[in-house]
Amino acid sequence: MYTFLRNGATYLQSLAFTRFQTFISCTAAFITYFMAGNIAWGIAIYYTIGSLIGSQLALRVAQKISTGQLKFILHSVTIALLIQLVIRVAFP
Repeated sequence: MYTFLRNGATYLQSLAFTRFQTFISCTAAFITYFMAGNIAWGIAIYYTIGSLIGSQLALRVAQKISTGQLKFILHSVTIALLIQLVIRVAFP
């Protein structure tokens, strides 16, 4: 999403491109895992339901926030994930 925003795409365009990119990636991963027989269906069902609900919620919220708010949220989430990674690596 950062890449699309930096290259002049609007917020909704970058959101759409990112969602499409994620869809292609997840479809390829599903096919790979399905063909190998490595799917935990009990967990996959809950992830699928959560993903569908989350994507619909994100679309509705996306139309109501500004680009400045989006950048703040993206930076905050990125920093939080980085902190979590550093903690997990430093304290295994």
